[in-house]
Amino acid sequence: MVLQSIKSVFALMTLIGIGYYFTGKPWFGKPGMDFLSKFTVDVTIPFYMFYNIYQDIGSRKALLSLVFKLPVTFSLILLCIGLATAVGTIVRVSEGRRFTFVAAAGFSNVVFIGFPVIQTLWGSSVTSIGVIYYISSTVLFWTLGVWLLQKDGRTVRTQEGRPFAGLKNLISPPIMGMLFAMAAIFFGIQVPDFILKPLSMITGVTSPLALIFIGSVIRNMDQSSIKFGRDIYAALAMRFIVVPAVAAVFLRLMPVASDMKQVFFMLSTMPSMTQMGIMAREYKSDYGFACEVVMLTTIISLFTIPLFMFLIQKFSIF
Repeated sequence: MVLQSIKSVFALMTLIGIGYYFTGKPWFGKPGMDFLSKFTVDVTIPFYMFYNIYQDIGSRKALLSLVFKLPVTFSLILLCIGLATAVGTIVRVSEGRRFTFVAAAGFSNVVFIGFPVIQTLWGSSVTSIGVIYYISSTVLFWTLGVWLLQKDGRTVRTQEGRPFAGLKNLISPPIMGMLFAMAAIFFGIQVPDFILKPLSMITGVTSPLALIFIGSVIRNMDQSSIKFGRDIYAALAMRFIVVPAVAAVFLRLMPVASDMKQVFFMLSTMPSMTQMGIMAREYKSDYGFACEVVMLTTIISLFTIPLFMFLIQKFSIF
């Protein structure tokens, strides 16, 4: 499995490199990046969610069994956010970016990096397990996460600075794809092959497009403006040392299957959520710091992914 993870990371790096390279071409540039982002989030990922969940879960009993595991992932993410809040206070993260720091440490990139990684490592059958983490992460980010970013922004005292201002974003295309699949399973609706076939073809390009998009994001970030300091180092330590350690201990105590623990663990160790940088800009919080953390954690994760796979296999953590 460790060798497989190394091969998988090499494949991920290749696709990210393709995105990084072609974003520099005049015919691609930022318009190409914007197209990839919109097309991936609004088209391919919803179909990816629907197809994999519908195919993998299969029965109402299996669906309910997975849904009952949601408290585990909700608790894990909230625990990480709580620890990030404490660490941010202890290390005295600069005012104006402290809550952005908490969001960066607490929310991982499940869609653009997490799903391609777990699918490459374990196959498409683990998508239904990953969805449990995805639901918790999405709900918490668009409520608590958005509120945290607003607290750092200049809109803190306005009506927009409410904990549930991002609720409308919960009804996103990926969530709708997931809900439609769950409804089809719950009510026993048989989706015909002439619909499943094109969905399977679209599903096959979702992960590559997501990774190419990540490469384009890295290319468009101003790497020369990165200023390494206490806040950056603290964010990196939280994402790749504290969160993995806490997740490992927490998941060992949870009464869930070993393969589920491994998937939850790997998703929790992914780089910071890409959407965090976008929303930091939207709410006028420290956009530069958010993008620096997203870029650095994404690059570093290419090395930590095989490392964490090695650790959970070598020491039989789960």
